[in-house]
Amino acid sequence: NAAHKQILYLGQMVNDLSTLSRAQRGVYMDNEQIDIASFMASLESKYRDEARERHLNLIVDIGITGKVIVPSMVIEEIMQNFITNALKYTPKGKIVIGAKPAPGKSGYARFYVTDSGIGMSLEDQRHIFERFWRSEDYRTRRTSGTGLGLHVVDQLARKINAKVNVESKLNEGSTFSIDLPVDNKDVKK
Repeated sequence: NAAHKQILYLGQMVNDLSTLSRAQRGVYMDNEQIDIASFMASLESKYRDEARERHLNLIVDIGITGKVIVPSMVIEEIMQNFITNALKYTPKGKIVIGAKPAPGKSGYARFYVTDSGIGMSLEDQRHIFERFWRSEDYRTRRTSGTGLGLHVVDQLARKINAKVNVESKLNEGSTFSIDLPVDNKDVKK
């Protein structure tokens, strides 16, 4: 019912604002060594059932091993946002959650989520990191969202001197990615 949807919406907004506030204050922002394979397995297990319920093929693609050096709160929030958006805006097809060596950036891993969803126009891509911005695309309007998720992601990435990359074509899907430094002692490609 409508009241329940509003409560969920407000809960998500409080959560997003809280994450933003913690990042801006530097809370939970200490670097940690995150094992790539374990982290990717945890994402698969967290979202496998939801993908199945939506009749989407969830694929995990790991092309690099070792550890990335990043606050766990940052990588978790960013990847969870990428995945939940992919689930929300992919009516059919597949979602790939991946990690691979960052192209042209030695010592970095690229974490990415690719979907076969509705994609975005170039005009929409210019605004997706703005606070409270949501596309006017009717397919986007059918889903709930605060317009804060990608703003939070962008702010978290900036806080660790990283950048969120977006590649998208309307009606063909999107790829969101971020490059993070790896602990070079145990990188295997």
